[in-house]
Amino acid sequence: MHMNTQMGRRNFLKGLAVGSVALAGAGLAGCAPKNADAASAQPGSGTGLPASWDEECEVLVVGSGYAGLAAAYEAKNAGADTKVIEKMGTPGGNSMIADGDFAVCMSSAQKAKGIEDSVDKYVADMMAAGLNMNDEEKCRTIAEKSNETWEWTRDVLGVEWDTDEAGNVNVIPYGGHNTVRTLHPKIGHGSAMVQPLLDKLSEMGVEVETGRMLTKLFRDDAGRVVGVQVNKGAKNNDPSSGTPYTIKASRAVVMASGGFGNDVVWRSKHDPRVGEDVDCTNQPGATSEALAAAMASGALPVHLDWIQLGPWCSPDEVGYGKGPSYIDANVAYCLTVDPQTGKRVVNELADRRVYSDAIVANGVPLIQIVDEQNIPAWNFEANLQPAMDNGITWKMDSVEDIAAKFDIPLDALKAEIDRYNGFVEARNDEDFHKMIPEEAKPVSVPPYYVTRVWPKVHHTMGGLKTDTNAQVLDVSLNPIPGLYAAGEVTGGVHGACRLGSCATADCLINGRVAGQQAAQA
Repeated sequence: MHMNTQMGRRNFLKGLAVGSVALAGAGLAGCAPKNADAASAQPGSGTGLPASWDEECEVLVVGSGYAGLAAAYEAKNAGADTKVIEKMGTPGGNSMIADGDFAVCMSSAQKAKGIEDSVDKYVADMMAAGLNMNDEEKCRTIAEKSNETWEWTRDVLGVEWDTDEAGNVNVIPYGGHNTVRTLHPKIGHGSAMVQPLLDKLSEMGVEVETGRMLTKLFRDDAGRVVGVQVNKGAKNNDPSSGTPYTIKASRAVVMASGGFGNDVVWRSKHDPRVGEDVDCTNQPGATSEALAAAMASGALPVHLDWIQLGPWCSPDEVGYGKGPSYIDANVAYCLTVDPQTGKRVVNELADRRVYSDAIVANGVPLIQIVDEQNIPAWNFEANLQPAMDNGITWKMDSVEDIAAKFDIPLDALKAEIDRYNGFVEARNDEDFHKMIPEEAKPVSVPPYYVTRVWPKVHHTMGGLKTDTNAQVLDVSLNPIPGLYAAGEVTGGVHGACRLGSCATADCLINGRVAGQQAAQA
């Protein structure tokens, strides 16, 4: 893969086969920043403040994904002079390439389909996936505000959501959720929300300033964050490029710089099992320097050793590619087997930690098998052909062809498909207790579509600890004046494992909270 399937799998499997890549110990609270400048910003010391600032604003947002753009919208909407900086050449970060799926409880979409849900059910699912390491209050806020935030995307931003033939918004099953609550944007990726946010901000007079890489936070004598230093004109995520440039933020700085999944050095310091042999779904800018700068200023990091793998990736392409969108949309309707035995080894709708653990413990990529009648219509239309064109999915006319292609014992495979189809008909998975959707059909009508699956680094669970107002805490657990954070740069919200489709909720909800609070700081 990349992980090649023969890759450094020996290194990857060392330790992983006996537990999740997320199953880390207390480990490092931090490691050396990539940029040495970050270490020079001492907490609570006004010495070293610029004699003058190159630029000024009231609220400065660092990062332009869901969290940053939502924060900027709310800060500007509250009347604050707001700037957004982005180190990469284009805005959007990981949000631009994400699927945009949004876990929403008690939505009108659920009610139209007779689905009963509650805040307590949503929180319970998040806590279970996170091994009860989550900040439960944050989880509750996400659940409580999920519907109003989804309606905001629809009514204020104009985001369109996928609908069924009757025109009702589709609600789709998602791994780790015990209630069907996830909504899928009609444009099946994160630009469905990123672009409307960019357009709305432009109407409000806020443009994302790209090529500005954060290197330092400034705190005054009272300990308040009063501005930042960036490398202006930074290129290709290179901290040595660009020129030093200071920006004063008279009210607050909002950190929304994302995770560090693509920072191999940093992530492998926290968990040596996810080194350079382990591929990653993230865009190139998912690195550590902004987080390190905040830590060097006294911000408290938590859960940095917990690094989530996405189990629905393909070993036959590099990075995010076409696999995750296609593979993940099928998990409720497919069976996934070990090619060595022809047997299932896991509930395909398990949370990401459980699913990834099972694949890695198995030692070779699993084989996802789904027939045409079971592929969701939106997935068939948007993602199937790109997956086939990318060489990760094969169209097969018979079970015999599948067995021959992947060297699977034919009789065992036939028996396992028959057994699984019996579970689908009975709506009862006796082997792994998968929640079988009402619309699922037996996987029995050719053609079949077959894909190899193997995990990649997807989400870094750790980051800056924040309170319920999205204000960053210091190592004494006191809020740092003038510093807020939201999205993947924060830690503790999701515990050991983020539940799928909750990142959109987390980023938008806590981004809005951060922006509202920053404007009042």
